[in-house]
Amino acid sequence: MGNVRSGRQIDSALCKKGFRRTTIGKHIHYFFGEDSLIVTHMSHGAMSDTIAANLISKMARQLGLTKKQFLALIDCTLDKDGYREILSTDYTDLTD
Repeated sequence: MGNVRSGRQIDSALCKKGFRRTTIGKHIHYFFGEDSLIVTHMSHGAMSDTIAANLISKMARQLGLTKKQFLALIDCTLDKDGYREILSTDYTDLTD
């Protein structure tokens, strides 16, 4: 499938993984976790467009993932629990 995904595919996958979707102005924001410190967004108009590789990389960084991990999250080979594990591991590494 390469390094691009549709906006609808990203939206659907994030919502299935427990992200809360909120529209603020022209952007859709996705919040993860109870404290909502993990946030990414995309343009409302991008829902029907293909999201380019550079924007996928940016969204991945915002979520604390590599591009490969982000694509796995979108393609459903990385589930919500796996994502939480990555986050907890990354945060643990920062405090050591």
